[in-house]
Amino acid sequence: MTSISITNQHREMARLCVGCGICLGICPINTIKLETTKGALTVNFDYSRCTKCGMCNRVCPALSNFYVGDLKTLEVLGRVDKVFFAYATDNTVRYHGASGGVVTSLTLYMLRHKIIDKVLIVRMKKFAIETLLTSNEYNVLSAQGSIYFKTFSLRILQEILCLIRKGEKIGVVGLPCQISALRRVLKDFESKIYSIGLLCNHVNENWYLEYIIGKYLPKSARPIAIDSRKDGWPGEIKIRFRLNKNLKELSISQSKFWGSLPLLNISSPIGCMLCEDHLASMADITVGDAWHPKFMGRDSSGVSILIARSARGLNLIDKAVKDEVLHIEKTGLQDLLVTQGHHVIEGIRYAPLRKSLLQHRITVLRELMELDKLVVTLLVIVNRLTARFKVIRRLLGTPLAEKLLKIVLWLQHKSSAGLSLYY
Repeated sequence: MTSISITNQHREMARLCVGCGICLGICPINTIKLETTKGALTVNFDYSRCTKCGMCNRVCPALSNFYVGDLKTLEVLGRVDKVFFAYATDNTVRYHGASGGVVTSLTLYMLRHKIIDKVLIVRMKKFAIETLLTSNEYNVLSAQGSIYFKTFSLRILQEILCLIRKGEKIGVVGLPCQISALRRVLKDFESKIYSIGLLCNHVNENWYLEYIIGKYLPKSARPIAIDSRKDGWPGEIKIRFRLNKNLKELSISQSKFWGSLPLLNISSPIGCMLCEDHLASMADITVGDAWHPKFMGRDSSGVSILIARSARGLNLIDKAVKDEVLHIEKTGLQDLLVTQGHHVIEGIRYAPLRKSLLQHRITVLRELMELDKLVVTLLVIVNRLTARFKVIRRLLGTPLAEKLLKIVLWLQHKSSAGLSLYY
């Protein structure tokens, strides 16, 4: 990566941007701004002020994924001390979370017992995403739910550093890319950071929100706000809008919102398609939906898969259970793979293939003899076209395109099911 000019690396950062925000937070002279380009929110560099110090390039997780070698299966899984199914014992917290209120319960527990002084969280505010470094319990509760778009939450890195240098301990709730980037930058302050990583398939580009609004809202509606996914499991995403001067609300189920386009990575940033760390391997604790047969198809307030990845992560879980804040059921690696095994396949099989395709490696042609890899190649092409042309996005919303995408999704799932048995 060092042989490539900083300016060219900046171009790749903008093209691959996953919205972690670390470059915004680390820039010493604040020359990086956000801009929307063809429906994607990404970074832009002010070269009238940029000193080309290269700090942003060195910490960008998407750029690292693009140039660094592929990971092995154990690296994708990361350290796994123990695995649990879990949910909050507080029924209100459990219901209003995305998958059982585990993250909220652990965060509140750490604040109440002075394990941390403040926590980094994000919440929806109309159609914008607000980043908070807070000790206020109301703020923590208001941030419940899953946000499926870029948050750029690490833009407040300097605030985190300032508090750590004053001796405060910080909790961080974030996506795998955010946790890994923050751990690299704050490696000298590891004892001051408690990290809860969120299992992540990928985030979506902003154009996908426009697509959802156009698909489900009346044509004359004026959108006002969108909420995160929450309220029971698998939960709903609510969009508030005005229609004929009346305030209305539309609830979109998880399955409708997370339809063919996100499931096939078509609405994904390019950088997310190269990610091998969907399981937040560098966090103290990893939390995500328990997409397990024993819970699916049932009315529920939510259950999480919970991975303890460090001694202090496991200690925190044990204390929360002892104080009856968390209910857990011990399970193992097999159930983790049943629940989230597709992420392992993504990391060791498909992310390296996409990386080869985007780097235009000739040798990648040798890898395209299997159906699942041919499908992935097709989807990478569709993703690139979708990112560039608004007309393609409109075509993807037509009934014929939706039927075709469902067939492609079925083929991919069939291939992945066979691979999961092998891996």
